Amino acid sequence: MLNLTEIITTIKRLIEVRLKMIKSEIMDALGLVIARIVMLVTMVLAAMFVLLFGSISLAFYFSEIYESSSIGFLLLTGIYFLIFILLYIVRNSPPLQRGLQNTISKFVFLFKNK
Repeated sequence: MLNLTEIITTIKRLIEVRLKMIKSEIMDALGLVIARIVMLVTMVLAAMFVLLFGSISLAFYFSEIYESSSIGFLLLTGIYFLIFILLYIVRNSPPLQRGLQNTISKFVFLFKNK
């Protein structure tokens, strides 16, 4: 009977240790995913600032070329409108959606193609 009790106690300890290991692995993976998401959000914010200030600079450049600030800003607005139309046309493209999904999954979850 003593042997059976020791076996049960050992099995309980093994299960407890395994559960702690699994919790630790989950916490590590979750921490990594959160860190990657924070990095992605930071990169997007930085890209937005680059786009904002680059757009303002380009609009002023066009304003100097055409000697009218209205024309410079309207020209840049037209460029962005054309980009919007192009993106609207290709929005349902399966290869584009699949590629974007794969890229984000690889970046955030560190998936690797085998």
